[in-house]
Amino acid sequence: MNQYKISEYYNPYVYIWLLTITAMILLIIIIGGLTRLTNSGLSMTDWRPVLGIFPPLTYENWTKVFEMYKQSPEFKIVNKNITLNEFKYIFWWEWFHRLFARLIGLVFLIPLFYFILKKQISRILFLRIIIVFIFGVFQAFVGWWMVKSGLNENPYVSPYRLTFHLLNALIIFSFLLWISLDYRSSIKINFLSKPFSSDFYILSSIVLVFITIASGGFMAGTNSGQSFNTFPLMNGKVIPDDYFIDGLGFYNIFENTVAINFNHRWLSIFTFFYILFVCFKFIKFNDKVAFLNVFFVIIFISLQVILGIITLLSNVYLPIASMHQTNSILLLASLLICYHQFKFRKAKND
Repeated sequence: MNQYKISEYYNPYVYIWLLTITAMILLIIIIGGLTRLTNSGLSMTDWRPVLGIFPPLTYENWTKVFEMYKQSPEFKIVNKNITLNEFKYIFWWEWFHRLFARLIGLVFLIPLFYFILKKQISRILFLRIIIVFIFGVFQAFVGWWMVKSGLNENPYVSPYRLTFHLLNALIIFSFLLWISLDYRSSIKINFLSKPFSSDFYILSSIVLVFITIASGGFMAGTNSGQSFNTFPLMNGKVIPDDYFIDGLGFYNIFENTVAINFNHRWLSIFTFFYILFVCFKFIKFNDKVAFLNVFFVIIFISLQVILGIITLLSNVYLPIASMHQTNSILLLASLLICYHQFKFRKAKND
């Protein structure tokens, strides 16, 4: 087995730290989804990286931030009748989202400095962690860039920026999970695979899930899920009217709510059958660990389709929609774990 050491020796505290950050990234993706579902993302109209941790607590401070919100297009066009108490509800969601992001930064940096001082981090692991850090800092700026798109004339955030923000979070989550799996195995496993090899088909399943989640980002960003709340037909048709609007051309995929809704639902169904095919064709059920890995993939992909259909039929009922978003990340995680385990065993046998 061609081993590539990730650390001088395995330290369970470093492993727990890596898993903790990974879990926190999962949580902030869920919190970000809830912030979107509650339409809370534009409630804070400024970005103060340090002082923003302090919420308004006095009536005067609440009045001040509410007056700032009243200058936003969302208030003027969408929420002009909102009360102070209703504003507090959406404000707390966005504030907690930003606070949790800062907390991730602290949990990331403080133990990292400690492990470096104690020489518990190898050069290879340090370089990979620095890449994660760069993505994390970038994510903070992308978040504010996304919010700014809804603070001009348009009272809605750009679905392009929202989806980019989501995908960057998924990249951070996936990279951290992969680093954690490598660290636990004490080797570095190459993420890429040779085309049309058995592990390539598992990798393509992961890519398909990424693309499907991205299409879900456009569903959320354009509120496409609140139209055509039937399944499998859309307005009584397999292919709905206005799927293609001449003026949009290629951008129908990203801006036409009919096309976005249609593409997401059928891309999800294709991903479902493709992953089932890969599980039974290429992954061997030769022991309990492999069986459990595949079992969780099948459970999560099946649950994802069921939750997606219920989300549509319920007109994007918030608890179901949040479960649908959360389960998509769990599906991605289960595939990554399965893929890593598959490649690890393959490397052991080489």
